[in-house]
Amino acid sequence: MIFVVAALEEECLGLVGRWGLKLELSVHGTPQKIYSGTRFGTSIKVVVTGVLQHNAVSMLSKLLIQGIPRAVVNFGCVGAYEGRGLRIGEAFFVAACHQYDVDFQTEIAWYTRPFLLQTADLGVRRDVVCTTGSRFSLGQPGCDCEDMELYGLASLASAHEIPLYSVKYVANYCNEDGPKDFERNVVTARAAGEGVATRLVDMLCRRMPHQ
Repeated sequence: MIFVVAALEEECLGLVGRWGLKLELSVHGTPQKIYSGTRFGTSIKVVVTGVLQHNAVSMLSKLLIQGIPRAVVNFGCVGAYEGRGLRIGEAFFVAACHQYDVDFQTEIAWYTRPFLLQTADLGVRRDVVCTTGSRFSLGQPGCDCEDMELYGLASLASAHEIPLYSVKYVANYCNEDGPKDFERNVVTARAAGEGVATRLVDMLCRRMPHQ
């Protein structure tokens, strides 16, 4: 079993179509949905959690009650920091995830340690550092991009010792045009990310015992 987790339905509908998945659950009054099917004999669930860490963690926690997957793949868009070498539409693996919402100088007090993620050699960058927060910023030290869910997912996956991959694509730069560019690019820029995510999931399905 493999879970693919996205914040927005717009980010993952292309994968749902490519993989021939069917709607399994739609949570009334929320954007949360689960699409399910099989690929190479392995059960696949694409999970739409809604934006922000608490939604991602709560939705994934509910699924873990059903069983622990062999891997979780976080898929979705990021805002890239200008000058860090990322392009609109570029897809990549996140190698490490940080947290920038805690404005406190002593990291040990809050235990906001970075998490290292799994990557695969699929011809895209595997060295990108993403930071997570619930507000927009123009840049964070030592980081290349930002999102709003990954750190919470990484913490949960680490607690359950589940391998976590994160395939991201760039929808916008973190500047004054970011929100407008995001709306324009969140769907149109996802093609490269879909290709990487599909190759990754196919690789994992073939490598793992069917379940």
